[in-house]
Amino acid sequence: FTAPNQKQMSVADSSGSIPHTLSLFNKFYHEFSRPRYDIAFVLLLLCSEAILTSFIVHKIPYTEIDWVAYMQEVTTYQEGERNYINIRGDTGPLVYPAGFLYLYGWLKSLAIGNQGENSSSTEKLVRSISSEAIPRIQWVFVAFYLLNCTVVLGLYQSVLRRVRHKWHLQHDQSTPALVVWYWRVAMGITCLSKRIHSIFVLRLFNDAPAMVLLYISMYLFACCDSWSLGCLVFSLAVSIKMNVLLFAPGLLLLLLQKNRSIWGTLWHLSICAAVQLILGWPFLSKYPVSYLRKAFELDRVFFFKWTVNWKFIPEQVFISKPWALLLLVCHLGVLAFLAKKWQRASIMQKATTMTREWMQNTYVGTCNKLKLSPEYVMFTMFVSNFVGIAFARTLHYQFYCWYFHSLPMMHWITTMKYSSDSTVLRVALILNTVFILAVEYAFNVYPATKFSSAMLQISHAFLLLRILQSDVPTMIVHDGITKGAKKR
Repeated sequence: FTAPNQKQMSVADSSGSIPHTLSLFNKFYHEFSRPRYDIAFVLLLLCSEAILTSFIVHKIPYTEIDWVAYMQEVTTYQEGERNYINIRGDTGPLVYPAGFLYLYGWLKSLAIGNQGENSSSTEKLVRSISSEAIPRIQWVFVAFYLLNCTVVLGLYQSVLRRVRHKWHLQHDQSTPALVVWYWRVAMGITCLSKRIHSIFVLRLFNDAPAMVLLYISMYLFACCDSWSLGCLVFSLAVSIKMNVLLFAPGLLLLLLQKNRSIWGTLWHLSICAAVQLILGWPFLSKYPVSYLRKAFELDRVFFFKWTVNWKFIPEQVFISKPWALLLLVCHLGVLAFLAKKWQRASIMQKATTMTREWMQNTYVGTCNKLKLSPEYVMFTMFVSNFVGIAFARTLHYQFYCWYFHSLPMMHWITTMKYSSDSTVLRVALILNTVFILAVEYAFNVYPATKFSSAMLQISHAFLLLRILQSDVPTMIVHDGITKGAKKR
């Protein structure tokens, strides 16, 4: 017997440390997939985002694009102008609804501060676009961004809870760690976009607060089952920028299914209309045609040089009427096809639920206890918006925030049926991430190229085909079964 030398001992130690490290990782991997750590994971992401966005504001210079024009438009309104055609800035006439003016008027007052209260209109404008005012507004948009992250992560967390619940019902066991981390990776991806950080805290676009309100309305619909308040917040989002109307077809379908009558749906639509009427009244009461034409300008033609999605087609085609008509027909055609698909799925799911209740002798009337599931509400509205994006005549860089946060949700739902096959989930995770990265790449190439636009459209086409082929998520959360059983 001979004692091992120093080299042999070091090799033995290193070879022994690898299994130990893997064992620790495996323990962490399974332990932290438990429900008790869900909130901690969300808080970890939010804290990381707070640090990252603060770093961006401190270290990366602000880029002026639209803020000056916003302040010029707000100043014209505050000086008493009510004709929308006459409200304009350096980038052209105002093309946003009245809620934009009120929100950015408030932001202007924050930019000016208390010292500028008694200044002239011109002095206030100069103060609002000064180098001292911009950082103040950037911190407001940091708050907008963190609020947006909080709501989006809340939406994803509600789906994860549903995944856990459904897995327990189907398999009578806790959800596998791989399935949990599959969804947590999706949540992490929503916090990793370079372009989204830029849109919020380095550009100050009105797209950002509009989407914050949109996601709040979706949270009210999906997680709180509060449809009246949700419609009010949804309409507030539309009043800041009308791109939110891309979600409207999905919302209309949900309202019809939720209310199960035209009258209930009309009530919720009247809430949306009342918000627009109240906010737009100062302009509608004096120059209604001017307001409606400019605030909801549907025939606007964008410049080819700014497009992100169609750089590979000739400019003459891009600006032509036939091309715009073709895209519109495709948009409406796909929405009609999906509406039919959703209708068939809802009929089948309702029938299945009623049959299950009859078999369990707990039937209490599905029609009277209908509650739409969070994943169904979110997926329906996200798909409605995405179809509009896929067939949009143009996409500018700031338009990315219209749908980035929905991409992981749509990819994940269309590739996962609560499968226990770990290989399928791993392959799906890689594939989904690759196509999301392709979209991120396209929106970070400036100026856009034929290749970047082609990558974007291929990614859109891939996801759209999966949506067309995939099953519709579970529609109904039926709370009446247990209650009915107790009554009997």
